[in-house]
Amino acid sequence: MKIKSFSTAIGLALLSSVIYLPEMARANPKPSIQVAQQRILGSEIDSFTAYPVQRLDPGTQLFFVLRGTPYSRATLTIQNAVQNLPMREVQPGVYEASYMIRQGDRISENTAVLANLQQGDRISSTRLQQPLLAGNSDRRFQSLSVDRFSAQSVQQLDPGTTLNFKLLGTPNATATFSIEGVAYNIPMREESNGLYTGGYTIRRQDYFPPEGTKVTASLQSGNQVVRSRLDRDLVAGDNSSVKTAEIPLQIITPEENARVSGTVEVEGRSAPNATVNVKVQATSSVAGLFGFERNILERTVKADEQGNFSFAFNPTVALPGTKYEVNLSSNNGDRTSEQSLVLFQK
Repeated sequence: MKIKSFSTAIGLALLSSVIYLPEMARANPKPSIQVAQQRILGSEIDSFTAYPVQRLDPGTQLFFVLRGTPYSRATLTIQNAVQNLPMREVQPGVYEASYMIRQGDRISENTAVLANLQQGDRISSTRLQQPLLAGNSDRRFQSLSVDRFSAQSVQQLDPGTTLNFKLLGTPNATATFSIEGVAYNIPMREESNGLYTGGYTIRRQDYFPPEGTKVTASLQSGNQVVRSRLDRDLVAGDNSSVKTAEIPLQIITPEENARVSGTVEVEGRSAPNATVNVKVQATSSVAGLFGFERNILERTVKADEQGNFSFAFNPTVALPGTKYEVNLSSNNGDRTSEQSLVLFQK
């Protein structure tokens, strides 16, 4: 009888533990997994910005831009108005969406606007950190932008080689750069007003994949951070310098970093009868971080017998401070050359 009673007691204890374990699981849903997910979140969104408006009335259109991991699914939610509004990827890693305020929407200067970026089962989220109303912009939300991030090309990525970087952007901020898989958050020094420089000497254990390495610069002021990716390879191509020297390409007017207004006319000189591909992109930086980005012009012009060429573009949104990046590529047979020009709206 004692053995039977003891077995019964053990059985009841095991049964009670089986009943109790699911309750424990529900009360403590794998905290270690949650922590791991939190580390994954927040690493995919670089910035989330809005174009400030004068009033939040029905009929007003709100415009949003998110920058982050390319080829993902982006949505935004405006509290008391719309949920999971899809954002369109207009170029790799840049997502845009607009929303027209409807009658009955309760949108104020304090309305929360959230963005999600999803790739597979990985989701990152962020909240808009700037005011929707233009009149509420203050010093905390002063314009912060990276105008150009460049590197001096090297012949080989050997140990002992120093990589030199330059960043042109908002003055009096904190600039760093990261080389993916090699080194992160390397400080850059502000040499002059808005010009930051930094370098990294390659170590023996550093690995640079053959397909190229992503290099990103960050510019921070207060709680605002903007990022820019290096748009060219660190290693100079074997024939790139020769090809560039073979065909001339010069921008005569306007000058670099010139302030422009109205119709912008660009004049240049290349090889006689050369074909010049033109691409003009406008980026507006408003109320902190990046604002919106648009392709203004994409066309081909032909140089005359003296090599002279010209073209003009008309900004669609004449917003003061808008940056226009003019990229030119001149071709004549198998010879090619490239030039770029940065202008700013008055």
